[in-house]
Amino acid sequence: MNNYVTGSTIRQLRDAKHLTQAQLAAALSVSAKTISKWETAKGLPDISLLEPLAAALGVSVLELMQGEPVVNRNRSANLLRSKLYVCPVCGNVLHATGQAVVSCCGVALPAQDIAEAEDADEHHQLTIERVEDELFVTLHHPMTKDHFISFIAYLTGDKLQLVKLYPEGDASARFPLRGTGVLYFYCNRHGLMKAPDFRNATRRTPPQKLHLREPEEADREQVMAYRDEFLTLGSRMDGTSALDQYPDFDAWLANIRALKDPATTPAGFVPATQYLALDEQDHLVGMTNLRHYLNDYLLNYGGHIGYSVRPAERKNGYATQMLRLTLDKARERGIGKVRICCDHYNVASARTIRANGGVLEDELFDSSDGRLTQRYWIQND
Repeated sequence: MNNYVTGSTIRQLRDAKHLTQAQLAAALSVSAKTISKWETAKGLPDISLLEPLAAALGVSVLELMQGEPVVNRNRSANLLRSKLYVCPVCGNVLHATGQAVVSCCGVALPAQDIAEAEDADEHHQLTIERVEDELFVTLHHPMTKDHFISFIAYLTGDKLQLVKLYPEGDASARFPLRGTGVLYFYCNRHGLMKAPDFRNATRRTPPQKLHLREPEEADREQVMAYRDEFLTLGSRMDGTSALDQYPDFDAWLANIRALKDPATTPAGFVPATQYLALDEQDHLVGMTNLRHYLNDYLLNYGGHIGYSVRPAERKNGYATQMLRLTLDKARERGIGKVRICCDHYNVASARTIRANGGVLEDELFDSSDGRLTQRYWIQND
């Protein structure tokens, strides 16, 4: 553990918590002089004090020990001189740190120099949050077929981490926190952009346990806010019983109740149960829809279960929880083999399905929406 890094970190975190040296000392049962020695690199906290010190400063022990490393800023010797190349044909992303001539799919690619990246503008806003030792990044972007974010990259002096994104997918990523670094992202229309400084990123608690229940009249405000959030971003609302088509909550609630009862299920549909996924504070995190059996279209393209997580709550592992809970509901109905489908490019959804035991059967082209659909089975005995 480096004296200077630890001392600097303690001082910065103490200031951020608006604590005096005496207040921090009292919390640890040490003297203010001891705190002063730590902060001026004249001593180190005893290992037995690391956990209570981290707790008093509101960070993890790992963050306390890592601190803010001094990064070599010599652009001639590290990744801060990086250039990125994005193929407009296949979307491939290439990287170089020196002069290079790069081509892909027969096209000579222009260099995207990170030193020349523009600051993110009002049309490319981000939410950057820290959860323990990870950085969660969400871009508020429509992510259509013609206008999308190609990648998000986290760059430090000695490492480049890059998450590839896809049209009509989630514009979000998570990175292990590695001290000082810069976030970049690439918009296919507006080029390479730099995110704001994330050192003061919002800290949030780890994901909470979810529970499912059917919607009620009292959920009106939460459900319509959920709808508005998706519509604002132009994002798909899977597993919501076509909530996007219902500006009136009462009409939507009447529709899902009619869908649940086989006697009132409209022609062309199968009976289905709509669920809200709520956290421990009954905050609406997502929605999931369980179809009681399959017709031909659902067997090929829709599956037994549809689900969505509200954009502000993505990258928390909630989709995996929601699918697991819905599988429990399916098991209660005697559905021992569950069909799950997702878009070929929806990598996050495919990961969620596999995490719940999904086995890929094949891929089919859906002519109704021009999508390539992955079809999975989950044994649910």
